[in-house]
Amino acid sequence: MCAWKWSRLKYILDEHKVKTEVKNLCKYDLAFSWERLNQEVTVKRHSQVFIFMITLLNKAPTDVTFSFDVGNGPEELTVRSPNPLNDDQWHRVIAERNVKEASLQVDLLRRDFRKAPTQGHTRLELYSQLYVGAAGGQRGYLGCIRSLRMNGVTLDLEERAKITPGVKPGCSGHCTSYGMYCRNGGKCVEKYNGYSCDCVQTAYDGPFCTKDVGGFFEAGTWIRYSFQSSEDIPKDFQSSQPANSNLTLTKEDLVFSFSTTNTPSILLYISTYSPDYMAVILKHNGSLQIRYNLGGTKEPYRIDLNHRNLANGQPHSVNISRHGKELRLQLDHYPAVPYSMPTTTDIKFNSLKTLFLGRVVEIGNIDQEVQKYNTPGFVGCLSRVQFNQIAPLKAALRPRTTSAVRVEGEFVESNCGASPLTISPMPAATDPWHFGSGMV
Repeated sequence: MCAWKWSRLKYILDEHKVKTEVKNLCKYDLAFSWERLNQEVTVKRHSQVFIFMITLLNKAPTDVTFSFDVGNGPEELTVRSPNPLNDDQWHRVIAERNVKEASLQVDLLRRDFRKAPTQGHTRLELYSQLYVGAAGGQRGYLGCIRSLRMNGVTLDLEERAKITPGVKPGCSGHCTSYGMYCRNGGKCVEKYNGYSCDCVQTAYDGPFCTKDVGGFFEAGTWIRYSFQSSEDIPKDFQSSQPANSNLTLTKEDLVFSFSTTNTPSILLYISTYSPDYMAVILKHNGSLQIRYNLGGTKEPYRIDLNHRNLANGQPHSVNISRHGKELRLQLDHYPAVPYSMPTTTDIKFNSLKTLFLGRVVEIGNIDQEVQKYNTPGFVGCLSRVQFNQIAPLKAALRPRTTSAVRVEGEFVESNCGASPLTISPMPAATDPWHFGSGMV
């Protein structure tokens, strides 16, 4: 296994090792982990004419191509992946040419093959060098290659890498040492001479995904995030159910922070195509209420934190996790408190439709207990809102698609709702604001 930096590795092959009336012409595994990707494994004649070549180019990171010419004209086979192959995962490539046919397979994708002509040349005689990573002065491969086999012979990439500039044995990369600096769920991405942090699926911004993304809501301002119309929903967030009901969850994580001096308001509300809903409410006295309606009970399940006024103008952090019937709620920097839903509660959050911030403007019936907190709407700051792998507030401020997010009213980007200062909490016995696992 070896790591490449825009370089190439050269082999001198004996003639008897590269005759092509053998099945496994070239068999190897590849790892693609960079956005700018131009990978070639090439054998060429001394005449500079490419004889066979396996490529993955940055202009089409979903396509792997096997090209060869035995004297009957160039042939090309292509396997197209539904997802880009520069995804920091190992991919297995098997290319084969014999007297009957040529074939190319990538991972478990459908094999592409081409029958050999009934007449013409069949032997691929190679007397030149094998280049791994680049050839002909082209910009080389950036990534890792392992288990390179040719006609049943395993080529020792690691030994050759020790004497080849730009190629290193092993495949540690920069992210192995520095990936820890990508915070809050940011993904470390290898670059040619360093790394970067991909913050797309986080509620944060900045070079290390540490900058809170937030905004100030005027009275009557609201944001609507439509799950069904979003192109940004990760595949693992979805299920295989039909349209308009394909987002059904048995677990979710919600994190956000806010600051306000106004009550009452609905901080966050998730509607569905079913009677299910989730709401985070700031009541008239400034206390927080979490409501879940998943079915199976006469009344929605709720958690009331009646012992503290959160409408005090200070930033407050809320972290809610549900897995089945078990919930965990963490407020600010106090320890998380577990809660258990009634045994009859359905564990499925069915058919997610829309997520609202600041106010609920929904077609259809809304629980009257929720509706009474809906006017005049939230006034204050919301920040780093993240529901599973979706960041609706960031989507409104950094739109990549136009269909998923709608903003109504005066909404200005601000960090006024950023995470509270890290202050060590007082012991529960002496803290007058300590909340237990009380449930109403």
